[in-house]
Amino acid sequence: MGFKRFLAGTAVAAALAVPSMASASITISSIAADPGFRTGRVSYTPGGIGGNPANTVQNLNIGRFKLSGVDNATMKAVTFETYCIDIFNYLHTGTFEIQTFALADATKQAQVQKLLGHTAGFIDAAGTLAAQKDTSAAIQMAVWEIINEAGTSGYSLGTGQFRIDGSYGTVNPAARSMAQDYLDTMAGWAQPSGYGYRMMTALNPQTNQRQIFLAAGVPEPSAWALLIAGFGAVGSAMRSRRRPAFASA
Repeated sequence: MGFKRFLAGTAVAAALAVPSMASASITISSIAADPGFRTGRVSYTPGGIGGNPANTVQNLNIGRFKLSGVDNATMKAVTFETYCIDIFNYLHTGTFEIQTFALADATKQAQVQKLLGHTAGFIDAAGTLAAQKDTSAAIQMAVWEIINEAGTSGYSLGTGQFRIDGSYGTVNPAARSMAQDYLDTMAGWAQPSGYGYRMMTALNPQTNQRQIFLAAGVPEPSAWALLIAGFGAVGSAMRSRRRPAFASA
């Protein structure tokens, strides 16, 4: 199924507040699934998943989730719809400093920006809850592939150092195919406009966690906030390799 069009963010954005660059920090107090996860087996052959150097395979929840908290400069509530970018550290609540968004690889940075901006409205447009979960998982899988695969082209979820194994859980062929379609066609997509890009780093990191978010750009308040969050594990959810951990989305 091809998605070669850009969908602008929907009116749900009105309910989401995004801190400005003037904000020094935000405190995240709540993490929830949104619209719900698919589960799958993630492989990263160099290892290090979840902070364990020997861990090359992990069963994860895959999809978008929601972070809520407070902008510490204005004390106003903030809510982000999020995707995971860091498979090496646990996701946790706490206080984060806001910085300019930057990746070491500028090409991958631009690809992630293009992917999330381009697909911003796809989940809401998917219709049924099952379709929304599949779309959410597809976007997350594509983000992980860009970030964790060697090189900046020829992305494949089935080969290379980063893979998604469809033999576990509820990641069905349709969602995986959708993710691969994003990866195969994104070179021809226009770079979305109207978004600002920010990074937040844990001030008192439990696992040296970093998170990155894309904020709706002025003057487009209807474009909803996107957040790329750290590795999805909350509390003791990742104590067993056989149990799926909280992961984005």
